[in-house]
Amino acid sequence: MARLIVCLLFALFAAPAASSAQSFNAQEQAEIRAVVRDYLVRNPDVLREALDALAERTDAERWQRMKSDPRDFSVGPANAPIVIVEFFDYRCPYCHAALDWIEDVRRTRNDVRIVLKEFPILSEASMEAARANIAAMPQGRYWAFHRALMSFRGELTSQRIDQLARQSGIDVPRMRRAMNSAEVTRLLEENRAMAIDMGSNATPLFIINGEQVEGFNAERLDARLREATREARERRAQR
Repeated sequence: MARLIVCLLFALFAAPAASSAQSFNAQEQAEIRAVVRDYLVRNPDVLREALDALAERTDAERWQRMKSDPRDFSVGPANAPIVIVEFFDYRCPYCHAALDWIEDVRRTRNDVRIVLKEFPILSEASMEAARANIAAMPQGRYWAFHRALMSFRGELTSQRIDQLARQSGIDVPRMRRAMNSAEVTRLLEENRAMAIDMGSNATPLFIINGEQVEGFNAERLDARLREATREARERRAQR
């Protein structure tokens, strides 16, 4: 019966909108809806299971988009079994503190890919710095500039951003010309929407193989990384 209900729902809601392609007339559709409603009222667990399955699929699709966006900077093997995504703000002191942890993982783990997502929410300086590094990415100096911005303590003025970019080997005029492009704006807007969709409006936000770890807590991050490593080994053993 549950399989029949699923088939009926698909026929009703997944069929093409064009009237010529409809499989059922209005009376038949009304009768099917009545059958479906009666079944779901009598068997609410079926609806809960369907909603849980939908949520799981939505999370999986979002994770796939999040870890695979070619516009984001990443380090580590493209086929790494473990992926760490960090949403960050250059004016966030906890993001500053997390830099050493990120650096250590980058140096010591060849089975991890790290994806960095600009998420400037704290100030106009945060936004300017994020735009600057996204705009400079084609110059191939993103990581050096990222470290310089994350390591800087003090007022992050436009002049300071330019200085740090120049010290990182970046052509500053070229960077400035690209900073307000539609492409940079779109990426920042999509990053923000994705973070909010996950229920977060704070930095840093880490996602390790789909599991969120909010804030910077090295012990919690290490624990989740160990768990992700174990899960990856189990998946490999099952193949």
